[in-house]
Amino acid sequence: MEQTANKHYIAIVGGSVSGSEAAHLLATKGYNVVVFDMNNLPYGKIEDGLPNWHVGLRDKQEKNIDDKLDHPNITFVPRVKIGSDIPFQELVDDWGFTAVILANGAWKDRKLPVKDIDCYEGKDVIYQNSLVYWFNHKHEPGYDGPQYKIEDGAVVVGGGLASLDVMKIGMIELVQNALKDQKGINVSMFELEKKGIAKVLEEKQTHLKELGISGITLVYRRRAKDMPLKTPKDDTEESKQKAQAVSEKLLQKYLQKFLFKFLPLHSPSEVITHNCSIVGMIFNKMEVKNGKLLQQEDEYTTLKTSQIISSIGSLPEKIEGLPYEGSWLKMKKDVDYMVDGFDRVFAVGNAVTGRGNIQESKIHGRQITERIIDEQLKDHDLMEDWLIGVNEEVKRKVDERIGSIEEFIKNSPSGSENQISAMQQKIKSIHKRIGYTGYRKWIAENTPVRLENLIQ
Repeated sequence: MEQTANKHYIAIVGGSVSGSEAAHLLATKGYNVVVFDMNNLPYGKIEDGLPNWHVGLRDKQEKNIDDKLDHPNITFVPRVKIGSDIPFQELVDDWGFTAVILANGAWKDRKLPVKDIDCYEGKDVIYQNSLVYWFNHKHEPGYDGPQYKIEDGAVVVGGGLASLDVMKIGMIELVQNALKDQKGINVSMFELEKKGIAKVLEEKQTHLKELGISGITLVYRRRAKDMPLKTPKDDTEESKQKAQAVSEKLLQKYLQKFLFKFLPLHSPSEVITHNCSIVGMIFNKMEVKNGKLLQQEDEYTTLKTSQIISSIGSLPEKIEGLPYEGSWLKMKKDVDYMVDGFDRVFAVGNAVTGRGNIQESKIHGRQITERIIDEQLKDHDLMEDWLIGVNEEVKRKVDERIGSIEEFIKNSPSGSENQISAMQQKIKSIHKRIGYTGYRKWIAENTPVRLENLIQ
């Protein structure tokens, strides 16, 4: 950990898109930056939140992060969870940092609003984040994370691009296993995702019914045209209607390609159980009147299912010692990137405050290029368009805020020599304990076995 001429040390919590951007901007200006990340790798949901068929997107985004963090003024400290491994107040008061910048992501799944649903989590109820993590890593030698088996007839609750990826995971798993077990046919996940399940089954001269698959159902509380797959270019009624038509067509294309079912205008109400297991779920029927979502009184639909997969969004995991308003970090009213109650604690990235999530997505929605052509709807990775756009917008916001944060840093006292020396020793101790000897070497040693390399 080499100290530059600048005596200020800045701690950044989280090394993914916003964290790496903030770290690089400060490092290039001569600041000493320490990036703490709770995982082995700094990539966040680029590594563990995108299904692993997004190979090109993942590799490109992760290379960008590596290029930002591999800087002589940046020290990467993995496997450290701020708030538990290091108490947050201790980090602020005792380590000698001039400022702490929060850039941690949204890893906590929103809970399904159904009574006693937590009793079945991990068994009959699966949440999106853990499902994708399992799907991405289950092929690795020595994998010891959560284990799941997609059940035929599973119900996915949610909407939007992430939910479509969850549906694809479920259907790909069912079809891939059925083809192997019943027909002796090995088809890679990549082929099923790229060509689509319908095309592959046609080529193999079979179909879902012959394979004994009834399929998975996506349940959405609004209409198909309300799914946020295409955002209006502006607030005019014409643009809104055009975007709704495109979203509806896109969903239909996914349904035809991946052969799942879709139930709109239903919201989860309660589970049906037998012998301590889920055997079904009751959904309230909904309606949209004048743009408002309303529940139809005494109107319900019951779906038989032994497995419920929730894909209704993620929240930032709370860090003990920080103030929150509900699920979101509490920010100062007059300085929206400064955490309330602290003079030297800042937040960047939409996943931290929550306020940016919807707005950043809307901004990007207006910037989506005509690669998603309204009339022809050519094949394209919608998640790639969305994620790249959002990440670029996050970087732009970070760039804007770091300039303002730097003014606070310049006018704040740096840590004492004793504090800095103690900090360096603590970091060396952590690095020694985990075997860290340098950024690029650590990344190479800890990058998981890539599925695409195993099947080539």
